[in-house]
Amino acid sequence: MTQNTTKRPRVAAIGLDESQIESIAPLGGTLRPADSLEEYLKNYNWTETDITILGDGIDSVTVRGNVLTIEPLKVSLMGHPHSYPSWPYLAMQDNTEREMRVSEACPEGYRHLAAELIRQLGSAQNPPIAFTHWGFPKERVSILVETTSGLPIALRCGPTNNEKASEDGAAIALALPKEVSFSAWFRAFIADIHEFDKAIVPQAPPRLGNPSDWYTPEERALAKRIKEVADEVEQLKAEQELIQAELDTASEEAEVGIRRCIWDDGDNLIAAVGDILEELGFVVRHMDEETEQGDPKREDLRLTLVNRPEWEAIAEVKGYIRGTRTNDARQIREHRDHYIREEIRHPDLTLWIANTHRVMDPSSRPAPDSNVGDTAENIGAVHVLTTDLYRLWALVATGSIEKAQAVQLLIGADPGRRSLPALDAD
Repeated sequence: MTQNTTKRPRVAAIGLDESQIESIAPLGGTLRPADSLEEYLKNYNWTETDITILGDGIDSVTVRGNVLTIEPLKVSLMGHPHSYPSWPYLAMQDNTEREMRVSEACPEGYRHLAAELIRQLGSAQNPPIAFTHWGFPKERVSILVETTSGLPIALRCGPTNNEKASEDGAAIALALPKEVSFSAWFRAFIADIHEFDKAIVPQAPPRLGNPSDWYTPEERALAKRIKEVADEVEQLKAEQELIQAELDTASEEAEVGIRRCIWDDGDNLIAAVGDILEELGFVVRHMDEETEQGDPKREDLRLTLVNRPEWEAIAEVKGYIRGTRTNDARQIREHRDHYIREEIRHPDLTLWIANTHRVMDPSSRPAPDSNVGDTAENIGAVHVLTTDLYRLWALVATGSIEKAQAVQLLIGADPGRRSLPALDAD
């Protein structure tokens, strides 16, 4: 199983604009932006979501776990303990009160933000939006900013200082007006979750809004190295994609070209074997092309060598769904006898080239049995598998062995079943 490298917290960023996403990116974790909750859940699962942010304007939804919501129309919350038979929820309510204060119940981590929010809302033309909550145990509701009559303007619901979120599945919900300093409140929110559940937020967020502005020389040097490595990774990824595309193209070309010797039979197989033998250094004649209509059928290929003009071989190429059919030996003997009558000499080599079990993965194909070797020996032929020829060609093509060595492995073989020894260590 591949090790998961996704950084936590894993944050569903629903309905946020680009500036909001950019403002919280330095705080760590993995941001997963989406325009709607429906879109997010098409690509991700609640079991792999640590925090959900709902931007201004999101319609009524149901979410699970820790949630920060901006002016919710109605947000139902799964996984928050309560004493009622249905899920608790947060929603907006009308308000005409303009005077606000930081609530005595406001946790210390939010107090400076609450005071700043009051200053921002105090200069607004309209009274602030208030929130309502239902279904949360009273002891788990903390008003952060309240109006004269105690209506919540900013609200936190979740475990208290004496509890741990992981003990009973409790999570933290934060309801805020849209006027908040978004990144600062989100930093305080994940710091809050970190205190209660370090599995979800393993590290406290940085205290600085833009840490790079305040780096020490050592931090700056390390950050530079990180960027250089990240740039190199991106460059290598782009290079990998390009090479992969080239590999895909080369594979397609091989399948309709040289690698036909592994899968095909008939004329396609003969053509592929002929190509391999030519690349190994043989001069190849396709005898069907030289046979007139009405003439006796000859062997598939005739082979010669430039540096040995007196040397000549004949080759018959066969494809088989299963193993080699030994009754084909009669046809190969007839081709050999015809050559002897016509040329008044024996061929220097008779090859029986077989693509056996051609529909199977070549790595799993069984080897020919001893009966195949005995039959080939009886007719003076060397039985060679096309898969061995292919691997021999690959060794020559990569420079692992010389062409002369590969040719000698074939022309020096005694009649019978031939397994090319140069391939044993491959």
